Amino acid sequence: MRSRWKLIEAVWLLHGIFVKPEEGFGLKMESFLSNTIVEQYDGSLEIGRLPKTFLNQMLGWDITEVIHAIRINDWKELPKNWQRTTEIRKSISCFWNLLNANADIKKCEVCYIDENGKWYALAPESMWNAEYLLAFAQEAGIETSWLVDEIKKHKSVPTKNAIVAA
Repeated sequence: MRSRWKLIEAVWLLHGIFVKPEEGFGLKMESFLSNTIVEQYDGSLEIGRLPKTFLNQMLGWDITEVIHAIRINDWKELPKNWQRTTEIRKSISCFWNLLNANADIKKCEVCYIDENGKWYALAPESMWNAEYLLAFAQEAGIETSWLVDEIKKHKSVPTKNAIVAA
């Protein structure tokens, strides 16, 4: 229902898993960003996009111990040491690569900025326009009708501002 989604939450949500990064997630990402060899920017990438090798390293980084994950279809919590299925891992990787290659960077409303001041539009903590990500997923062939239905159902609930105004 929010107008902005953290990229990590959005990508998993669009694949039927609700994730909530825990307190250690930011430290894990900073550790990844400071220990990963990033290719020198050569001008061929639009600013904010990630080099393919960097993106693949990021997608391979194990974050299961610093996220809280719940499968949406049965609302069962996944244990901390759960292993993502090959199908989900492949779909998430494909979707993130599509975003990196084709998404409109201007739809990233709040970029993740590391401790060195470098910003990443496609980092997991970046905030993107929710409607744009939903439309992008639909165009990529991801089944999102269940999510659209849920959003429509909850949009009929009065907002906090509407309740205060009444």
